[in-house]
Amino acid sequence: MSEGDEELKRILEKKREELMAQISSQGPEDGQATEAQQEGQVAELNDKTFEGFVRAHRAIVVDFWAPWCAPCFLISPIIDELAQTHTKVAFARVNADESPLTASRYFVMSLPTVLFLLDGEEVDRVVGAVPEEVLEERVQWLESRL
Repeated sequence: MSEGDEELKRILEKKREELMAQISSQGPEDGQATEAQQEGQVAELNDKTFEGFVRAHRAIVVDFWAPWCAPCFLISPIIDELAQTHTKVAFARVNADESPLTASRYFVMSLPTVLFLLDGEEVDRVVGAVPEEVLEERVQWLESRL
């Protein structure tokens, strides 16, 4: 690894630590993040509600999107359908433009990005518009770990 790569790695790690501290100090807004998700629904999360939602659910699929992102609108109905058929897994959507701290924390660089979290840790991710079968397979894998 070059010296520039090491410097970038140090900068990114420092930024991640700063963002984590900022997110932790915010806490949930009006208790929204700690409330149980309605079965078959996709929760709309933001920087203030994300951490509480992660603490409240063991397996989570998170769709990072933005209103200007055309491929995001291709993924959205797939996520909605998966949420209805896989009720053991919690599903959430985060507008990356309105929740930059959460997007930065997970190094979301392209949209759409779908994260798969198990016990609060990222176990997989899909970047870009992909066929439903790709997401279905990953959700099934996540569900099998419960």
